[in-house]
Amino acid sequence: MKKFFYFLFILGIISCANSDDILENQQVLQDLEPNKAFVNYMEFPKLALLYPSWYYTFNYQNGNLTKMTGKLVNGGTLSSPDIFYPDSFISLSYNNNQVEVKDSESPYTKTVYTMENSRPKKSEYYQYYVDIGEQLEITKTYMYEANTIAVYENFYNGNKEIYTTYFFDSNKNLIKSEKLEKTYGVNNRLKITNYSDFDNAKNPFKKMFLINDNLYEKSLSANNFRAIESIIQYLPNPLNGNVQLPPGKESANWTYQYDSNGQVLLYHPL
Repeated sequence: MKKFFYFLFILGIISCANSDDILENQQVLQDLEPNKAFVNYMEFPKLALLYPSWYYTFNYQNGNLTKMTGKLVNGGTLSSPDIFYPDSFISLSYNNNQVEVKDSESPYTKTVYTMENSRPKKSEYYQYYVDIGEQLEITKTYMYEANTIAVYENFYNGNKEIYTTYFFDSNKNLIKSEKLEKTYGVNNRLKITNYSDFDNAKNPFKKMFLINDNLYEKSLSANNFRAIESIIQYLPNPLNGNVQLPPGKESANWTYQYDSNGQVLLYHPL
């Protein structure tokens, strides 16, 4: 129960916008700008094989990522294998303190980020409907402390909320996350993830943090984690008959290739 109160406590704290520790992790001038990346490095731990023709390309302007070309669709089963679309792309448009992110395969959706000190303060996901027009579907609010980031996600159909807290060590690396999901206002699912086996290389994912949740997590650290372990607990509540289910576990390890200077190679000869 202490974990649940911690979520609520963090989300009740007013954001300290001048937190230098985490801000330094996202200083634009220090960030790498890879121009290609194999899909498996981007999608770890969900994809474990290297395919020579499966890679993303990146475009930048004024230090900002403006386009990522390539899209992976997870099949999830042997009968529905993963598919990579090399011509699909995600575009990022910058206007003052806002960034609009759009997927070429989803013309009726967009995500708008409100930025502060080069990091997200709020995100809004919109869906366009022919009969009623554009509707706000999901919002995220980001709050920063010296060694934590708290994210509150609200689904506007009214039946789901997600509270996530990210924890950092003294090396400015992400070491733990706690994600609490609530359904119809009731605690439903708790996922605790530990991140480990960090290298000493600079993080090449820094400028990709607005693309999706996976890359957001990868971008948060100064270096690169190569192992994760998660415990997923479905919590007793009236929706599941107040049954105490055993926790589930997930874990994954992977490796990167490095250049002669010890820096990560997201794209290299095979």
